Amino acid sequence: MGYNFFMKENRLSNIKDLIETQPLWYKNDEIVKCLNLFNKEKLSRYEKSLKSDFKEILKTSNFFTSETGYNWDQWRLPVECAIIHHTSSAPTISLNELNILGLRLYIEQFLKDVDVRDQPLYSGHYWFDKPHFKENMTFVSYHYLVRPNGKIIQMTDDSSFLWHAGNLEINKKSIGIALAGKFTDREPTDEALRSIAKIINEHKIDKKYVFGHKEVIKKDILGETECPGSNFIESWKSRLIRML
Repeated sequence: MGYNFFMKENRLSNIKDLIETQPLWYKNDEIVKCLNLFNKEKLSRYEKSLKSDFKEILKTSNFFTSETGYNWDQWRLPVECAIIHHTSSAPTISLNELNILGLRLYIEQFLKDVDVRDQPLYSGHYWFDKPHFKENMTFVSYHYLVRPNGKIIQMTDDSSFLWHAGNLEINKKSIGIALAGKFTDREPTDEALRSIAKIINEHKIDKKYVFGHKEVIKKDILGETECPGSNFIESWKSRLIRML
């Protein structure tokens, strides 16, 4: 047992070093194995522990990114629609953890997209109202986060092209608004919905262009999703629309 513990600790230490020092760290075989754990449904006890430790490493590491790179925002169009998500997590989820969840989507692009393959990670997006320095670069997938108490956090500029809808054409012309929490079998608070309505109204988005993630995702390519919750269409979407 002690031997396995020290083997794992040594492995994690090596992974952290790779993440912080190697430009193409995301292509390392060990790191790819760790990333694949996030897409695996059934995990052994060891895999669960490794996944948890790997997530913590990403949250606490200054992972290697480039100061320049591909201009994702060349795809951006004027905002026409709002896509509603949930974080499928505790409502207290940190911005750092959201950054890591979004980072995985960028890694997928850098592994397969010919425009960025074999390049260091780069988003060109920065935490809202922060100087555009490398240390402020963010990989979040949503423009806004809304807490259960109605607090609105703008995470990055509206002009940012983000991977959130599972639909390229929708990504080009939408803002992504995420409810903090998991709404698989429950509904958001009125405070949270009022805040979402406020964001939508400020962007002058017509109510007919307000969708849940599940309504726009390319199901034939990515499969189905319950996001932003199983009762969204049948119940609380209408609550939100009435607030607009």
